[in-house]
Order: sequence, then C-alpha cells, then structure tokens
Amino acid sequence: MSDTILALIPTYGLWVIFFTIAFGCLAIPLPGSMLVIASGSFAAAGDIDLYFAMAAAYGGYITGDQTAFRIARIAGPGLLERFKKSAKAEAMITRAEALLKKRGVIAILLSRTVISPLGPWMSYLCGAAGLKWIFFTLASMVGAAVWVAGYTLTGYFFADRLSELTSLASDGLGFVAAFAVAIVAAWWLRTSWKKYKEKTAGNDTGECLESKVDPINADIL
Repeated sequence: MSDTILALIPTYGLWVIFFTIAFGCLAIPLPGSMLVIASGSFAAAGDIDLYFAMAAAYGGYITGDQTAFRIARIAGPGLLERFKKSAKAEAMITRAEALLKKRGVIAILLSRTVISPLGPWMSYLCGAAGLKWIFFTLASMVGAAVWVAGYTLTGYFFADRLSELTSLASDGLGFVAAFAVAIVAAWWLRTSWKKYKEKTAGNDTGECLESKVDPINADIL
C-alpha cells in the first residue's frame, strides 16, 4: 500500500497528502509519516511545492484530529469500549489514558510529536472524556505543526536518503524522538558555546586592563 500511495504523489500530490493524513488521524492504518517525508523529497526534486505540501499535511492533520474528537464527543465513552475489543487498540488507548492522566493537556502535544502513534487514540479519548475543545485544539495545532515541519523538512533536506528515512519513519516514535534529541542537543551546544565565548571575552578584557596598569603607580591605583 505504501508504494501505491507514494506513486500517486507526483500526479495527485496535495490531495493524496491531505486525505492520507486525515484518515490516519482517525486510526486508519495508513503510512502518514512515510508520506510526509516523501512529500519533502518530492518537493526537493521540484515535483510539488514544499509549502503547499506542508499546508496539505497540516490541514489533513487538523481535519482528522477535529473529526476524531467530534465523533468521540458525540458517541461518548461507549466508542472507546468498542475500540477496546481489539487487543492492539486497547493497548494504545490504555497508554493514552495513562499519559493524559499523568501529563494533562501536555499529553496531547506529546502524542503528536514524541509519541505520535498515540495521536489518533488521544483525540478519541479527549473527545469521549469531555475535555474542553479549546484546550484540545490549541495543543493539537502546535503538535501538528511540529510534526509536519519535522518530517517534511527532513525529507526535503535529506532527499537522497529517502529509503532510509522512510524505513526509520515506520517506527514513528524512534524517528521523532531522534529528531527531538537532535534539536535539544543543538540548543544545548549553542547555549554552551555562547557561555564559553562570554567567559572568554571577560577573561580577555581583564587581562587587557591588567596590562594597562603602570607598575610604578600600581599602589596609587
């Protein structure tokens, strides 16, 4: 299925991206992360526009999130019980429940970035649990933006490594976690370097002032 969907991008482009991501947010098993990485690679090759691809992915994500939330809000907790008849779905919902109980609204953001496989189940859970729409939507929008930008730009800048990236993306947690670690590491290195430069500059200034003191008049100063 993955190869078939990827083959449709140059022809149907934005619609394929939009609907694949939207249906994926409803817990329908589609290769959303692989598709978004591939869309970045196609953009690098000039087959589609990068910003349009990102907009289509983001629009699909928000549409799918809102649809899942609304379905669960209308259907109520009984919907989750029906989902739990599947052992796999039950395990994911249980993880989502534990994360939401522990982290609150932050759990929504985490389920769209570092723990992205929980995303669809988190949407259903929030809707069924009666979480305020505004809290869900704000966290969902921020998380979706991070997810889309991370995957699309990775595919764009590393287009020549598409096969390796899509293979890694099949384990969404591992890929996004690695991306997050890279961002944190880059921030830490930048901060450490700035502190080192400031310290070095301070030492140099002190040395310069000392060199300007006249040994004869040192006691007076």
